[in-house]
Amino acid sequence: MQMKVILVCFVIGVCSADKFPVPTRYNTWVAGTNNCSCSNQIDTLNKDLQKEVAARNELKGTMETYVSELHALQAIVNSIQNGTKDVKRVSSTPLQAKITPEVSFSAKLSYNRELQPLDTVVFDTIVTNNGDGYSSETGKFTTPVTGTYFLFSTILSGYNTKVETAIIVNDKEVGRMYSGAHDAHGSGSNGVIVNLQAGDSIWIRLLYQGGTHVHGFYTTFSGFLVNERST
Repeated sequence: MQMKVILVCFVIGVCSADKFPVPTRYNTWVAGTNNCSCSNQIDTLNKDLQKEVAARNELKGTMETYVSELHALQAIVNSIQNGTKDVKRVSSTPLQAKITPEVSFSAKLSYNRELQPLDTVVFDTIVTNNGDGYSSETGKFTTPVTGTYFLFSTILSGYNTKVETAIIVNDKEVGRMYSGAHDAHGSGSNGVIVNLQAGDSIWIRLLYQGGTHVHGFYTTFSGFLVNERST
């Protein structure tokens, strides 16, 4: 009787186990472990994705800055090119293309001279004669072109004497020099700016007043064209 009861209980237990299997602890642990691993991977991917987005946004901002700078540089280049074209157009006009000729001279007296009133002081030594307007034979400067000129002269008197001279343009006085000193040589200078026509003559003349001695070496006559004029 006792053995029958044991056998029945064993059979019932086996049948119950076959119909209602109980999940093992191993299966539950494996499932839980797999779920945890996926969550960590997703978090890692999210972080990497956020870094990538931030890097792309930074690159986009940098590219926009470069594009803006390129546009500004292009505007500067266009402005320079337009300005160069304007300069070329202006320089091609007859007024701007015309170059003022180089006209200048400087001469000096290399020896002492005794003159008479109204004589021309002939500066015999040429220092500069651009334009070939000055003649060392006549002592006169002839203007090669019409324009505004600056003329200058220095006259040194003899010892303990005086002498008066003048800058003459076409026989018309435009400036005077007084030279003289007591117990010494005395110098006088003057400069004028005059509008002259091509072919006008300029020279230094001894006046009636005072002495007749002009000391050499320190006595000079110079002039140059300031700008050319049409009339």
